[in-house]
Amino acid sequence: MGMICGILGKADPALVRAMAGAMRHRGSPAHVREGADFTVASSGDADAQVLVDGAPRDMAGQALLPKELLAHCRDAIRPEDLKLRGAFAAALHMEGRNSWWLMRDRLGRGPLYYYVGPDFLIFASELKGLLASGKVPRTLNPFSVDRMLALGCVPGSASILDGVCRVTPGHIAEYRNGRLQETPFAKFDFQVRELSRDQAAQKLRGLLRQAVSRYDSDNLLWSSGIDCAALAALRQSANPLHVQLDRGWEDETKLAKESARLLKLKLRVEAAETLTADAFRKVVYHLDEPMADAAAFPLWLICQQAAELGDSFMTGFGADELLGGYQRFRILQMARGARGLVPLNLLSGLMPALPPNAFVRRGGQYLTSIRDPRDAYLAVVSLFDRKEREELYTKQARESLGERDAPLGVIDAHFGTDDMTRNLLSLDLGITLPDLLLARCDRMAAAHGVTLQHPYLDGDLVDFLLRLEPGVKYGVRSKPVLRAALKGVLPARVRLRARRGFKMPQSGRTLGVIESVARDTLTRDRVLSTGLMEWRRVEEVMRSASHNVYRRRQFWALLMFFAWHREFME
Repeated sequence: MGMICGILGKADPALVRAMAGAMRHRGSPAHVREGADFTVASSGDADAQVLVDGAPRDMAGQALLPKELLAHCRDAIRPEDLKLRGAFAAALHMEGRNSWWLMRDRLGRGPLYYYVGPDFLIFASELKGLLASGKVPRTLNPFSVDRMLALGCVPGSASILDGVCRVTPGHIAEYRNGRLQETPFAKFDFQVRELSRDQAAQKLRGLLRQAVSRYDSDNLLWSSGIDCAALAALRQSANPLHVQLDRGWEDETKLAKESARLLKLKLRVEAAETLTADAFRKVVYHLDEPMADAAAFPLWLICQQAAELGDSFMTGFGADELLGGYQRFRILQMARGARGLVPLNLLSGLMPALPPNAFVRRGGQYLTSIRDPRDAYLAVVSLFDRKEREELYTKQARESLGERDAPLGVIDAHFGTDDMTRNLLSLDLGITLPDLLLARCDRMAAAHGVTLQHPYLDGDLVDFLLRLEPGVKYGVRSKPVLRAALKGVLPARVRLRARRGFKMPQSGRTLGVIESVARDTLTRDRVLSTGLMEWRRVEEVMRSASHNVYRRRQFWALLMFFAWHREFME
C-alpha cells in the first residue's frame, strides 16, 4: 500500500502536493520530483524516472526495486514483451521513447486513475487524489451509473466521472506528445491442461506453500473457513487474528476459535467497534466510487482493529473466485447444458403472463436468453435488469443513454467462447476481482494504513488454476480441489466446512444505523436534484426492501450511489 501521483505535460508542484495530501492515508509524499514538463510524488522510494505503489516481481517471483522495474521496461522492445508479476501500479519516464508509461499488474491490485486535459495528464492512486487537483470536472458518466446499477460496481476502464479513467489491469497507458494509448502487456492463459484431481491437488499444495512464503509478515486475518486455515497450515509461523463482528454480520467467532484449536494455533481475538453513521460515511468516501457491496463495512471494521496490531496481513481473498467457491459456476454450466430441453418459443410466449415475482421473472428471462450467454448472465446477476433501469430513469437520463446497453457492452469481451465456465472466470478476472473485491480491499485497508496480502492471487498459482479443467476445479461442494489438496494437512472438520459469507444485517443495532443513514440519504430532494431517477421508483424500492430479498439488493445499490453522490458531488 502506497501512493503515487503527478502531472505530465507541465510542472506544478502545488497541484501535486494537493493531490498527495488528499491521499495521505496511503502514505506521506516522501518524494516530490520536478522536471521541465512534469511534477510527480510518491510515498515510497522513487526518483524522477519511476514511481511505484506495491511490489512488482519478475517471472521467477523475485521482488524488483523501482530502478530494476524501469530497466525491465526500457529493455522491452514492445510493451507485450514485458514479463512481470506481483501487485503494483507504476509511472515510468521512458526517456528513449520520449513518453511516460502508466501501468498496473494484470489483476489490478494496484489502483491507478488518470485524466487527460488539453495539454496535460494527471494521475493518482485514488480518485480523490485526482479531484484534489481542481482540474477534473465533476460530471457523472451516465453509462458508468447504468453499469453500476446493473453489476454492483463501476466496471472496466471508465470511472464514475466523465473523462476520468483507470488504467486497465495488465496494460500500459503510454502518454506521448499529448496523446494516450493503452497496450496490454500481461494476459491470462485459459488453455486447459489435462490433470486428474489428485495431480492438481498435489500441485496446488506446493504452489500455495510457495505463495505463502513470499510475504515477510506472519500476520493472518482469521475466519472460520478453509481459505485462511490452509494458509496457516502451510506457514506454521502464522500469527492469526480474528476480529469479532456484531452479530448482524453473522459472527463467526465460535467456529474461528474451533478452527484455531484444531490446528493448535494461538488465536488472538479482538472485538470490532460497532458501525456508526460517521463510519458509514467514511467507508463511502474511502471506496472512491459507488459500490453496492455490503462486505465493505465489516472489512472496514476489521481493518480498523487490525491496524492497532500490525501493518500487513495475509488474507484468504481470491480463493472463491479462482477455486470455485461460488456455486454459480456449476449451476450455470449445468443449466446451459440443458438448454435443448427448454421449449424456448413457448416460454417466450408465456413470459408476459408470469406472475410479477422477481425470481420467477428473472428465471424466465434466463431460460429465454440461454442461447446468448451474455444475456443469460445479466438475467441472473443484474441488480436492476434493463427494463427495471429504464423504468427507474427519468426521460432525460434515458435519452442520454440512448439505445446502448452499457452493462452488455462492458462484459461482451469476456464472452469469447461457448463455455460459460470459461466466460465467468474471465469476468471474475476482468471485473469482479479488480473492480469489486480488490478495490474494496485496497481502499478499506489503505484508509487505516494497512496492506492486505493475497496468496491465492500469486502469479504462478493463478496461471496454474486458470488451466484446470472445470471437472477438476468445480463440484457439488465448493472448492473441491483445495479440499483435496489439504487432505491430511487440515482436520476434516475444518477442511470440509461449508463456505460462509458476509450478508447485509437483517436486524439489530447495525441495521438500525443503516436504516437511519438511508433515511438521511435517500431523500426526495437529493434524488430529484440529480435528474437521473424517478422518485416514485426509488421510493417503491425503499418500501419493499425490508421484506423482499430481490429489492434489498436494489436498495443497497441506490443507497451506496446516493451516499457516494453526497460525499463527492454535493
